Amino acid sequence: MEAITILKNGANNHRLMQIDLDMLVSDEKQLEDVYDIIAVEMRKSKETVSLEQAKQQHSNEGF
Repeated sequence: MEAITILKNGANNHRLMQIDLDMLVSDEKQLEDVYDIIAVEMRKSKETVSLEQAKQQHSNEGF
């Protein structure tokens, strides 16, 4: 994705994301992709549940 540059540290770990907003605003699909990437990165350390567990939780809540 041309609008994004990932900067890494000496151990080759992703550290920073540089975004060219002028390039992104012209392409709504790319903008959505960036939002998805950020959302995933923010949640990757959170606890996960299986699909079956999620279904069970929702059925217990009356959904």
